[in-house]
Amino acid sequence: MKQETASTTRSLEEWRKEIDKLDSELLLLLNRRAGIACELGAIKAASGLPAYDGRRERQVLARLCRENQGPFAEQSVTRIFRRIILETRRIGKWSMRQPRVKWEAEKMRKEHSNGHQHGTGRI
Repeated sequence: MKQETASTTRSLEEWRKEIDKLDSELLLLLNRRAGIACELGAIKAASGLPAYDGRRERQVLARLCRENQGPFAEQSVTRIFRRIILETRRIGKWSMRQPRVKWEAEKMRKEHSNGHQHGTGRI
């Protein structure tokens, strides 16, 4: 008698829904990471420190590779997180150039907007 596994009992649509859920969680975490990078950018700017710290990046990548349990290869983990770090650094640099009030106003605007046009009569 054939033993059923999770992969045989779940439909393609169920797996896709699981991937969609994980993608949403990843996006939430990446945005949280970027928010922290903005805070760090402000601290670095106030302290006169450069935005980029190569030593810290190497430490982060080495730690992630040690923690990786697969199925991603070490090279893949490094490529993925280098890109995340690059994009996060770009946001951090931007925040270093912005007045704090402007950053807070933008943050508040995004928190109160859900992408719908309120008050326009559109449905």
